[in-house]
This record gives sequence, structure tokens and C-alpha cells, in this order.
Amino acid sequence: MKLAATSLLSTIAFATLSQSAPAPTPGGIKIPSGNPKLLQTCATAALGNDSSRVITPDNSFYTDARLGEKVQFDELPALITYAKTALEVSALVLCARLSGYHAVPRSGGHHFEGYSAMTGQLVIDVAHINYVNVSSDGKLATVGAGIRLGALYTELWEYDQKTFVGGICPTVGLGGLLSAGGFNMQMRALGFSIDHVLAAKVVLASGKIVTASPTKNQDLFWAIRGGGGGTFGIAVEYTLSILKMPRSAMVELNWPAKDRFAVAKRFLEWAPKAPKEFTSQVNVWGSTVQVLGWYYGKTKEEAQAMLAGSGLLEIGTPEVIVAGGCNSHNSRLFGYTVHDCIADDQINASGMNVIPEPYAQYLDYPQYKLDPVPKNPDIPTAWPWDRYRRITKTFMVTKNKMVDDTTLQGLVDRIAALPAESQAWGEWHAWNVSATGDSSFVWREEAYAVLEFQIHGSEDEAVQQSYYEWMEELETFLRPVVGGASYGGYMDKHISTNALQSYYGDNLCKLISIKKKYDSSNFFQNPSSIPPTAAAAGVQC
Repeated sequence: MKLAATSLLSTIAFATLSQSAPAPTPGGIKIPSGNPKLLQTCATAALGNDSSRVITPDNSFYTDARLGEKVQFDELPALITYAKTALEVSALVLCARLSGYHAVPRSGGHHFEGYSAMTGQLVIDVAHINYVNVSSDGKLATVGAGIRLGALYTELWEYDQKTFVGGICPTVGLGGLLSAGGFNMQMRALGFSIDHVLAAKVVLASGKIVTASPTKNQDLFWAIRGGGGGTFGIAVEYTLSILKMPRSAMVELNWPAKDRFAVAKRFLEWAPKAPKEFTSQVNVWGSTVQVLGWYYGKTKEEAQAMLAGSGLLEIGTPEVIVAGGCNSHNSRLFGYTVHDCIADDQINASGMNVIPEPYAQYLDYPQYKLDPVPKNPDIPTAWPWDRYRRITKTFMVTKNKMVDDTTLQGLVDRIAALPAESQAWGEWHAWNVSATGDSSFVWREEAYAVLEFQIHGSEDEAVQQSYYEWMEELETFLRPVVGGASYGGYMDKHISTNALQSYYGDNLCKLISIKKKYDSSNFFQNPSSIPPTAAAAGVQC
């Protein structure tokens, strides 16, 4: 396969070099400017002449294939390809270069702005690079970087209930999670997901596959863990530290609408300062408010004692659910499909058993499916994950810029003012992470809480526009209070600050220098990616 791909690309390079008006690029390769026929021909050959894994804009599957979770019609890629091996990714990168295109990687398709399917670029989908190999001692797993979290958890479970420190959304791709930092519901005790990555294999803009680790390409290893996706290369493999999590206590508290402000206020005062084993969030809707929490490694009795001193139970008359003895599957499903800690053999873990293309059909567009086989064929496949016209905005509360009562009341009132059909809510997470680590994620020590606001969106364009206007007003209202810090996994093209400074802070200049070293031509790019020069980032270094 490797020799065949090399021979193919050599032939294409020779043909390309003979074309008129070539454009120079770093490395001495000369390429034409955007030759779609050449791109399609090369990509098809790079995938072993399997045309079913090459989706053109005139293909009936194109709309479904370019959409991830978010329904959007802004990003229209030149071609969509589905790789199954690192060598195929390498060959596809060279195809893009030789035919005059940029390439963009996609692992899970959860990017809030759809930047994993950029207009005019070659999409290299790696969701089918999803193998899991566990070491003989059960401490390490070498995994394909495109695996979705639910599939990863499902396969690791077969190794004495092992798992990885990661998020709870089963359709998120591992590559996307780690490129942003990987906040999760165990992070106040165990740190971010990137703290449990031991090495990676990355396809560079040259097509070369390199190892990034604490001993090889250390700067690249630092950058790809929290420095943003689609920037330095395409991750195709990770070596992860895995573990069997201890049984834990879970908390779910529910109040009616009249208690929203009081609960949100007390939560933000208490939860980030609670014992580090307790990672939690408050969900503020228009008609109710809820606290969900994972008390890592603790018992039901310990959770009850902790809550007794929280002040939350003194607000109104909440519905109180405290359960003990949850395994990691049970804990990740808690508050969503299950509301108790139940016997291991009674847990319906099918929600984790996702396939590589896990999304529900959008309208009448034909669905693209490639090898729709789950990791565990003995249990049902996960239900299709809904797509919607998500509109979101995220703010990071740092320890020196807290939210005052007047501002908090304004946030609660704004959510309440939206119609029920918007399905709007605030998902506000307690941070204050004590675990240390050496990575490019910049807000580890400063972040106190993260306030995310979501609207599911509407097919009615006038209604959708009103939601955008609501988010714009929210930006004007809240950003001056909390400042520019934000989480790079929830990118926002309408952020009012310099986005790169908001996501990467004081690490931005170092990230720019690493980008220049590994991708000076800015081959991998999107509107929020790290550029190879400070001027392009709007900063001085």
C-alpha cells in the first residue's frame, strides 16, 4: 500500500509539474491552483480506488457527509474523504498539496462553527481510524485518533472495565477533545484529558508521519495538547494512560424556575471550592434549574455529608437524588438516561456503543454510512445522535474576574425570556482544577468556571436570526464583566475579542513559533487556527 501510494503520487507530481503557471510552495513543490479533477483522481487512488470513500459536491450524500452535529450551510468543502489508515491520511495530504488545496481534519464533527468541513478544502475524515490496542499490563491503550468517545469507552470496558479520563458525550471524536484540552467530569480530581496522553502520531503538512512525545518532537507534543485542532497536523494515533475508575457517588438536584438565581449563585460560590473529587455543573433553563455532579471515588454517605454543608439544600424544596456505587459507565449516563447507581449487569450502555457515522438523518438528505459496525455487537447500537442548528457562546470566569449578583440575575433573566421552543439553557461548569500538567492549554490555573449558553436553533430563518441577535447582545453584556478568556473547544466566530488570545492567552506566541516550524505555509488552516506569523494573529511576539 505504501509503495503503491508513493508511486501514484510521484506520477501525479510529475504531471502536475508539467502544467503551466505553477505556484511555488515551501519544500520546492510546485502546484496548480485548485484543480478539482486532479484532487478527486488523486484522492480516489490514495484510498485504493475506493470511490465510495470520496464524496464530491454533486454526490447525493454530500450534505449529510459534510454536516457534523451542527446543521449549517456556511461551510462547503471541495471534497470529503474517509481515511482508514495513517498512510491514507498522508497520501491525502499530498493529494491536496499537489492539486492546490488545503486539507482539514475531522474526527467527530462537533466543531461549533463547522470548521472541520471548511469551504473549498479537502476534508480528511479520520473517524474510521478507530482501533484500540491495550497493553498486556492494562495500563496503556494505543488508539486511532478518530475514535469517538463512546466507542473508546465501550471497547476499553472489555478490559476489566478500564476507561479513559474523558468527556461524557459519546459522539465526540478523541482528536477534537484533545486538541482543545479535554475538560471532563473527573477533571477536578484527575486533570484534563490531555494530561493522560503519553504520545501521538501526527501527519504533517509535508505528508510525513512523525511521533510526538516527551522525548520526540517535544514542542509538537506540547502544542497538539490544547493548542487547537486543524493547526499543526493531523493526529492519527494516541497512546493513552487508562485506568479502572473507582466506584463513585453521583448527585442530581432539581428545583423549579423560581429558584434559578439562588441556585446558580450558590453553585458558583460553592462548587468550584468544593472537594476536588467533586466535578459538577448547573443547568439553567427557562423553567427549571438542575445541579449534576460526580463525586469521584466517594460513597453515597460522603456525598450526602458534602451536600449538607453546601447551602444548596437550603434553597426551596429541591428534588434530591444521591446515589452511590456507580461504575464509570453508570456515572457518565447519570442524569441523562439513568438516575441511580444500578447493578453492573443492569446498565444499558448502548448509548455509548456508537458507530463512526453516528448522527441522525437531517430532513430528507440521504445518509452516508461506511462500515456502520459498533465496537460491541452484542448490545444494541447507540441511537442516532440528533443534529440541530446549534448556536452557542462560551465565557470563562477567571479567579480575578468573578460574576457579580447583578450580572448573574441578568443572565438568568435572559435565558427565561427566550421561548420554550428555543430549548435554550445555560450549562455552567465548576472548574478550579488543582491537577498540574505541562501542555499548551493555558487556563488551567486561572479558570474558576465556564459558562456555556446554547440554543438548539430553528429552521425558520427569521427566528434563527433573532437567536443570533440574542447571542450578540449576550456577548455585549457579559464579555466586559468576565474578560476575554474562553475555552478553545467551543469556538465562536462572533467573539468580540481577539479569538486567538481568548483561547490561548500567554501561550499564543509559543504556539505561533511551533506552527511556523511545522507548517510555515499555513497548509492547515481555519478562521480560528494558529497562523505561522504574529502579524496574522494580530499580536506582537
